[in-house]
Amino acid sequence: MIFFGTVVNVTDDLKLGRVKVKVYDLHDNIDTKDLPWSMVVMPANTPGVRGLGHNVNLQIGTLVVGIFLDPHQQEFLVQGTLPTKTDGIADNNARVRGEPNPHAGEPVATYQPISTYAPVYPYNNVMETESGHVKEYDDTPSAERITERHKSGTQYEVGPNGSKTEVITRDNYRLVVGHDTLEVYGNVKVIISGHADVAVAGNLTASVAGNIAAESKGNITLKAIETDKKIILDGNVDVTKVLKINTGTASINVNTHIHTQPDTGQDAISQGNVSVPVPE
Repeated sequence: MIFFGTVVNVTDDLKLGRVKVKVYDLHDNIDTKDLPWSMVVMPANTPGVRGLGHNVNLQIGTLVVGIFLDPHQQEFLVQGTLPTKTDGIADNNARVRGEPNPHAGEPVATYQPISTYAPVYPYNNVMETESGHVKEYDDTPSAERITERHKSGTQYEVGPNGSKTEVITRDNYRLVVGHDTLEVYGNVKVIISGHADVAVAGNLTASVAGNIAAESKGNITLKAIETDKKIILDGNVDVTKVLKINTGTASINVNTHIHTQPDTGQDAISQGNVSVPVPE
């Protein structure tokens, strides 16, 4: 015979996923503390041995169905759950039901793509925890999507065409013990609101097929720390401002020409060193 009841306690001292259930018409006048612990039948991918698979994690208020294992109706076995409505609220997740994105009103960054959230019942497979962590595997035709979200808002989303959006609400750190390669067939845009520091223990090589443009509202410093090291420019150099040096002279070794403005005192210099004396 099948019985129905409500989960009233999930704090299992043995941490085996057991729950206490008030079975309708049988346990109405029994205090929760006096109810026996009930085992829960779970799918084959749960941790039946050595903690492998998904955990058993029912919640208080869950409507369950099961059977008694003894004639005295003391050992209740939970065989499944029945999502319906609790206190007038549908038990099935709002994302499963295809309701509007509950986070649609959150602020987005200037270049952040719009979410592809567009689930249609019953294609969205959702797992949400009590604190608000969410995983979604949406199979809605033409809106297939994967989303994983921390309650703080840190999340990633993979849209129907394979594009991925990642949002991190606080700090981010990544450690790669071996080699790391980033290959991009399209364009790359990097926007940094604060400072940027790059430290390289070995050599730094940059190969550019086109031009390099660098613009700074402050000073630009190019310095070879070792006294016997040189800064070598292999190509044409255009100097559009007067060179200012604190002490000594500035020696620039070029393989072709330096083109300067007249106020520097140098123009169309042939191959060799260019020494600019310090103004008095």
